[in-house]
Amino acid sequence: MVILGVNEYESRFTTERWLNNDEGRVYLVDDLLNDHELIGKTKGEVITLLGSPTETEYFKEEDVVYYLGAERGIISIDSEWLVIWFDGNEQAVKFELRTD
Repeated sequence: MVILGVNEYESRFTTERWLNNDEGRVYLVDDLLNDHELIGKTKGEVITLLGSPTETEYFKEEDVVYYLGAERGIISIDSEWLVIWFDGNEQAVKFELRTD
């Protein structure tokens, strides 16, 4: 029971945890998406919440990408990413969790 409580606490999203643990974001993202409605937020609001997007060669066609860490599961071959698209008014219209 104690382990579950610790895991639940450690998986709670805060901007500070997100910014200070790139590899641990994969455990925070579910709480982020459940508690913070990204759709409709401006690009500035998203960057205030999540910090600067990750610079990467992956997903060049997408608007904003955040590295989450190693893919969840027993065999982690790939990385997980949060991809967010914005419309012409710079409001978030879609997001997806992807692997590379």
